Amino acid sequence: MIYTAVDTFYVTKEQPKNSPSRKDGIDEATETNLRIYGCDLIQESGIFLKLLQAVMATGASTARSHLGASIMECRRENLPIEHLDSFAKKYSKLKMDLMATERHLSKEMGFIYHVENPHKFIPNYLAILQTPSELRQEARNLVNDSLRTTLCVRFKSSAVAYGVIYAAARRFNFSLPENPPWWKAFDADKSKIDEVCRVLTHLYSLPMAQYVHVCKERQKER
Repeated sequence: MIYTAVDTFYVTKEQPKNSPSRKDGIDEATETNLRIYGCDLIQESGIFLKLLQAVMATGASTARSHLGASIMECRRENLPIEHLDSFAKKYSKLKMDLMATERHLSKEMGFIYHVENPHKFIPNYLAILQTPSELRQEARNLVNDSLRTTLCVRFKSSAVAYGVIYAAARRFNFSLPENPPWWKAFDADKSKIDEVCRVLTHLYSLPMAQYVHVCKERQKER
């Protein structure tokens, strides 16, 4: 869901299987777990900072777009929150590390920051289809969860929105127009809609994501 003038950003289903982390020996299950965990951290951080959902969605989309990163920072668990002095050396070091990471991500993404989330399409599409209010809430939940998958780097945001609407309708046994088929009225690709549903179904079959230590320790200089 990263917008560029030339529509060459999106990857195929197979390309993520050849990511830099996979080449570095990280198996698919661990990589998937860490990606979901990273998006959970972004969501939790956004709630803590009282940010808008659109901000958290953009952050998750940007993180997912950097396929090689895989949230492989060496994060330590269950430590107390430490309030840092903005004039302390530790604060300055963390700030510099953050800026270095930002520059690295910017370089890898070609300094493209315009992120188009599927959230903005959902209300209009649901209004046209005249869906009940409970289905609309379910669609919002599903589109938030879709950011924990690789859908945002495989399909345009509108395609993800179509799939989310179909998945929400199936959950509520709500019949969408079939004569003509509703997706044709939107000029949508049914195969992509089915793939979005499949990916979401797989996501909900996974256990809760947890941090896994995968960083390789640097050899001490002799």
